[in-house]
Amino acid sequence: MDAEKFGCFVADRRKELKMTQKDLAAKIQVTDKAVSKWERGLGFPDINTIEFLAEALDVSITELMKSEKSNSTTMDETVENVIQVAKADIEERHKIIIYTFAGTTVLLTILEILLGIDWNAEKLQLSAGIPWVAIIPGVLMILYGIICKLRGKKSFGAAAIGICMLLIPIILLGAAFLVMGIFSGL
Repeated sequence: MDAEKFGCFVADRRKELKMTQKDLAAKIQVTDKAVSKWERGLGFPDINTIEFLAEALDVSITELMKSEKSNSTTMDETVENVIQVAKADIEERHKIIIYTFAGTTVLLTILEILLGIDWNAEKLQLSAGIPWVAIIPGVLMILYGIICKLRGKKSFGAAAIGICMLLIPIILLGAAFLVMGIFSGL
């Protein structure tokens, strides 16, 4: 990037928008001396300021970096499309991770319950432990779902999945005790 070209572009856009250096500086929260330095080609804004500067000058970041106003939004649309595709890919991977985690936890819960059941045929008794492998992840999934909702992000039903993860062991243990009760009555 050419500092002088960049400076001229910033100055021209600022003047087109009928802003003083002080006005622009106030809009992007820098000093008017910083704006003057950029416009004279003596430096560039901090990377954290670029987005705000582009917004204040009513140009895209690409236009600001190229130091020229573009009549075509093809580049910006392409960048925006790439960003949208990347976001969709991240969301899909996120969903797969959540569902895989929940499915694995449910299978481990069933296995833990089946292996943890103590059948006593002589007394016709059934005893089983609490399946912590489902309860702890279930609670974490509920919390994760709540946090996602509070932040306005997609949770992919994490809270509902967490509730199901808590209910599955209860249902399975209840069914096992019911079956044992039926067999003890015979």
